[in-house]
Amino acid sequence: MDENGTQRRLASGEMLFHEGARGSEAYLVESGLIEIFVDRPDGRHVLARLGPDEIFGELALIGDQTRSASARALEPTVLTVITHETLTDQLARTSPVLRHLLRVALGRWRDTLRRVGTAGDGHQTLPITRPSAPTEAPADRDLAVKRLRLEQALTDALQRGELELFYQPIVDLAAGCTAGFEALVRWHRSGQPVSPAEFMWVIEDSNLILAFGRWTLRAAAEGLRTLQAVHRPTRCGEERLFCSVNLSARQFGDRSLFATIERALDDNGLAPEQLRLEITESAVLDDFETAVELLTRCRSLGCKLVVDDFGTGYSALSYLHRLPVHGLKLDRSFIKDLAMNERGLHIVRAIGRLAADLDMYAVAEGIETPEQAALCRNIGIGYGQGYFFGRPLALADAQAALAAGR
Repeated sequence: MDENGTQRRLASGEMLFHEGARGSEAYLVESGLIEIFVDRPDGRHVLARLGPDEIFGELALIGDQTRSASARALEPTVLTVITHETLTDQLARTSPVLRHLLRVALGRWRDTLRRVGTAGDGHQTLPITRPSAPTEAPADRDLAVKRLRLEQALTDALQRGELELFYQPIVDLAAGCTAGFEALVRWHRSGQPVSPAEFMWVIEDSNLILAFGRWTLRAAAEGLRTLQAVHRPTRCGEERLFCSVNLSARQFGDRSLFATIERALDDNGLAPEQLRLEITESAVLDDFETAVELLTRCRSLGCKLVVDDFGTGYSALSYLHRLPVHGLKLDRSFIKDLAMNERGLHIVRAIGRLAADLDMYAVAEGIETPEQAALCRNIGIGYGQGYFFGRPLALADAQAALAAGR
């Protein structure tokens, strides 16, 4: 058996596990064919033959269970490993009722295997019996399989160094120069770029965000050090560039978060205010009191805090005066039709004034035209970000653009 990260490869006829052995993993068949069977005094009873997209061995993930049957490859087979940690992460975000139903269904499947194993009717092959389970739409099943594969692939990508940060400029609108960057994750899978829309939802909705978050903070600090080395103070009046990093609510549960931030700053000789942490408005309001406590601690480190996607989802106006933040980033939906929407213009102006009255700054995201940039500047928005100023760039390209004064 060949093991490689989260995958296992079996030769034809090779055993994966034996009945009665302790198990801690389940498997998804990527290619090939797996036979599930039990050996009894009257012969071998085949319970199932499983091909691509089939999952088996899941009982080993529920408590301290032994294998109820044996498994072998009938042809060269590739499997994706599903660990107990993967299942725990998924169940932790599932309703208690669904968790209970899952355990009941798996328990019934185990009972079925036991009954088959003790039948002793002399037949070499028995009809395959599936566990009782709620009806699952094909689309739901496909999404579950896609998510599982993406989680495993992203775990491997982090270990293999397939991830990279790109840097999008954030411009001081009044001065017209680059004041900082936002660090954005990019994935090159087998050398080919993968759209963030295809994988970021998996990272953000799982405990992968913890490892990715730590990596992003370290990589962003290293990148900022490189960019700072070619930065020439201009009419922006700031000697130090800053870098904005997105922070999820789930990362607040990472006990190493603050140590990671401090270490990233110290290792790269950066001042705390050069790191700006962006957290979405909805994430703040999901657990407001905890968010305030943790944001206050982040602020005590000297980092600047920004409410991202401000004005979407919830209304944070009644809480805004209690949030220990330095800035508000307006969602791109406010900027899109700014030149043709007078009401939208009034809203953006009002948010800019609100930020100023609360001693905060405002960032307009999604600026794509010179008209949008001019409107935002004229109504007092401090910073702008969007394709008009520059697309996200690899570190070397961002460094070259900065050195050239672009």
